[in-house]
Amino acid sequence: MAGRGKLIAVMGDEDTVTGFLLGGIGELDKHRRPNFLVVEKETSLAEIEETFRCAVVPGVFRGSKGKRVPPPWGAHGVPSAPLTLPFFPLGRGFLAREDVGMILISQALAEQIRPAVAAHARALPAVLEIPSKDHPYDPARDSVLRRARGLFAPDELR
Repeated sequence: MAGRGKLIAVMGDEDTVTGFLLGGIGELDKHRRPNFLVVEKETSLAEIEETFRCAVVPGVFRGSKGKRVPPPWGAHGVPSAPLTLPFFPLGRGFLAREDVGMILISQALAEQIRPAVAAHARALPAVLEIPSKDHPYDPARDSVLRRARGLFAPDELR
């Protein structure tokens, strides 16, 4: 029996993300979490990093303003108050999601959260740095490409 496929997540500027969404990668999981993040001038570095790598912390949730709020359910899993969207569990990061198999992140954005990108060592989800409209791709700054070069002899890459 074949398992479910994995999603592609994308993080970048509005034009980059819109292009991928028009290509059909946009999804919401059962918790209504999107698999994309449009980064604007107002987007904080903490929000970018949280969306990329947040670890799952059971029982801790964040509301639409990013503040900790109590879980939305009472006894027996019944909501104790009406839910307002967006309402994401703390573990909404793409690295923490089991339904994400690949993360596409603009290279300029990856530079802003380089320690988090460099710390990711698992095979899945694969992290690929892509160019954006305003910032061309620079292979010298791509940490994934540097790791791949370390696996092969230099003459094998020509």
